[in-house]
Amino acid sequence: MEIRTFAIINGLDVVENDGRITLKNKTKTQKEAKKVLAEEFAHAEVRAENLFANGEIEVKFTRNTFSTGILFLLPTINDDYITVGLSYYDKEFVISGGVRSGEKLASASKSEFYALDKEHVMKITIYGSQLKLYVNKILLCEATVSIKEGPVMLRIVSEDELEVYEIKIKAVKPKVFVIMQFTNEYNELYNEVIKPVVDNRGLECVRADEFYTSTPILKDIIDSIIESSIVIAEITPDNPNVFYEIGYSHAIGKPTILLCDRKREKLPFDLSSFRTLFYENTIAGKKKIEENLKKYLDNL
Repeated sequence: MEIRTFAIINGLDVVENDGRITLKNKTKTQKEAKKVLAEEFAHAEVRAENLFANGEIEVKFTRNTFSTGILFLLPTINDDYITVGLSYYDKEFVISGGVRSGEKLASASKSEFYALDKEHVMKITIYGSQLKLYVNKILLCEATVSIKEGPVMLRIVSEDELEVYEIKIKAVKPKVFVIMQFTNEYNELYNEVIKPVVDNRGLECVRADEFYTSTPILKDIIDSIIESSIVIAEITPDNPNVFYEIGYSHAIGKPTILLCDRKREKLPFDLSSFRTLFYENTIAGKKKIEENLKKYLDNL
């Protein structure tokens, strides 16, 4: 879907028309431009009403100077922003860890490698915590991030003329990956409680035994954890595979919901400090865990 309307949050020498954003540096000559700060060049921060968290964003641009910046701002779960795109300051394509910290997570390819006065296509994909940046269909860099849903936002700056247009988004359902032991008891929990609750929240529910690929199963599991927005793990039995996958989820900062039957007397030490949703395997217990799981998913 192409975004046709943006609100200009702030800007200088910027025009927005039917989703096409144009910067023209009328305030400074090229000679003067070398003496001023980037904030005094033509710049803009724009925002759309469209919400985005998972899927793809694509933008086309043309410019007549290498001193150009085109960055998407993606809100994070800790109330900061990941910035992705062409950096004005670094003159390269970057993924930075936050507006506050400015930590560079990944970068590649200088701005000067892309011809002036020619159309270029920049695309970012986000599936769970895996963010990738493409330019002209070529993958330049990628990073593991933790973002939350928010409006599409774009920050652009240029020392001369810049046009940004045909901004498109392709949103997909966030994925919830379920980690558990594959036995009848837990299959019932998955089919009668977890999957219906997840589906009713407009999320995609996935479990490892639903993979139908020729790739190694561990690779499928790791990829699914990375590409998921939330992980749900059932930790009642001592299952090494389950604990390994939980450890990986925690290591990459994946929001994880732990489920445990009250019949288990004590949690493993390394998991005892994490918030766990305990349940009873009864009719009343089923209703209670459904309600609590809904609340957990909504909060996340």
